[in-house]
Amino acid sequence: MESVLGAEVALVIKVVVYTKEGCHLCENVIASLKKMQERDRFELTTEDITKDSGLFERFKDIIPVVKIDGEIRLAGVALSNPNALDSVLRRTLFSA
Repeated sequence: MESVLGAEVALVIKVVVYTKEGCHLCENVIASLKKMQERDRFELTTEDITKDSGLFERFKDIIPVVKIDGEIRLAGVALSNPNALDSVLRRTLFSA
């Protein structure tokens, strides 16, 4: 919790999934994260790597890539295990 003008507000964890159209593993990861949002509070956004040449070159061979609060936490085949994603997300949520 952080104090803003005397009121306590919860910090919101920001989760970004780097993806591209046709990536089925990416779709599964995004669906899993949306389900997790029913249980845990975090902001979820996606970024299409094909719209930015720098992102495309960096992530083309390892998508999906999950960045949590500015730090890349999981990528590629490691995300085929939804338990890994849940574990990393929950560690981040409970350490904030």
